[in-house]
Amino acid sequence: MAANSQQESVRKNRKTHPSSRTEEDANTISPLSAILTIVATFALFLFGGVALIVFLGYGSAMVFGELLLVVIPLSYLKFKGVDIRTYIKLDLKLKVVVIGVLLGVFLFLFNVIVSTVLISIFGVSEAVEEASRLISEMSSSPQGLLLLIVALSLAGICEEFTFRGFLQTAMNRRYPLWISLLVSSAAFGIFHFDPQLIYTVSAFLSGLLLGYLYSRWNSYLVPAVSHATMNLIVLAISVLLA
Repeated sequence: MAANSQQESVRKNRKTHPSSRTEEDANTISPLSAILTIVATFALFLFGGVALIVFLGYGSAMVFGELLLVVIPLSYLKFKGVDIRTYIKLDLKLKVVVIGVLLGVFLFLFNVIVSTVLISIFGVSEAVEEASRLISEMSSSPQGLLLLIVALSLAGICEEFTFRGFLQTAMNRRYPLWISLLVSSAAFGIFHFDPQLIYTVSAFLSGLLLGYLYSRWNSYLVPAVSHATMNLIVLAISVLLA
């Protein structure tokens, strides 16, 4: 009853204050448009990523490849006249950053457990091993290590903007949270495609957690910092073990 009353109040407010409705509509992206934007982003990343590797090498391609992820979603939001800061819930506060770092440690531990279980079921992933080998090689030089730090930090910023800030927000304004989480996490898992499924399933489950954090804290910065923190912890451990 309370929920129905609240919804009725919102509807009355929209009728009484048409400017509020116009402002809300201006900051809304349809789920279909968001999904098509993600498909276009995947295509750009796939073909653009290959070109980047050919012309710039793997290290620089990692950095600019992450930036490619935000090009189409960001351009679309600008084209639609959306207030991006409001849309993705960007909240630049030190407290939010600290929360993101702490949750990033938890996210790392979560991924360790999930990966251990998946490896026991599916075996060792060749894609993950290849990624680990490349990280080990790049981190052996100062320049390579710097590129890795930048790329893995950007992964948190750019991937969370695209999959949580852009896609999940668009889905959640039309559908329940659980549907929004499933769709954004599925896209996140496909982006981290692994023929042996370990990386894909792990990314999907991490996406569910990151999506929940995004919704729970109502802040893009929390999952972005958490994601980047987890990546940098993995890098630090890889360097130490090497």
